[in-house]
Amino acid sequence: MRCPTCDADNIPGEDLCQNCGMDLAGLDVEAWGLDPQDPVLVTPLADLPLKDPLLLTRTSTVTDAIELMKERHEGCVLVKDDRGKLAGIFTEHDVAARVAARGRDPVRTRLEEVMTPNPVTLQKDDPLVWALHRMGVDGFRHLPVVEDERPVGFLSVRTVLQVFRDA
Repeated sequence: MRCPTCDADNIPGEDLCQNCGMDLAGLDVEAWGLDPQDPVLVTPLADLPLKDPLLLTRTSTVTDAIELMKERHEGCVLVKDDRGKLAGIFTEHDVAARVAARGRDPVRTRLEEVMTPNPVTLQKDDPLVWALHRMGVDGFRHLPVVEDERPVGFLSVRTVLQVFRDA
């Protein structure tokens, strides 16, 4: 990907230009055949149908998380600390890779043992194109949305697909 500021060639998916440091996040959507100025892509996350966060604490068990995800038909729970700030994310992928594949007991395993700590987050005023960039580059299917480090929702691939279907 070429930097629009200094014309340096960068690896596709880079967040910063290796030459001048310009923010490249989201600019690689052109490689997908998308116009980065498309109104759908510049829409702030606050205007999207964000999912309400499924919140649990670090000491909640994997079984608690699975039951909540099953009940709400969602693929992740957000884990908060004692002050209500985001501590981590636990996804259906974590159930398979960090619990089942390792033979851990979901009744006794606490989320803090198997969650992804300090996940990548977005703010409500971030544009959808930033979320697409993170999802595409990092392979995330769920991204927490926070205000003052407190979870206020999350964006899922399913929500993104719905936005494009309805556009």
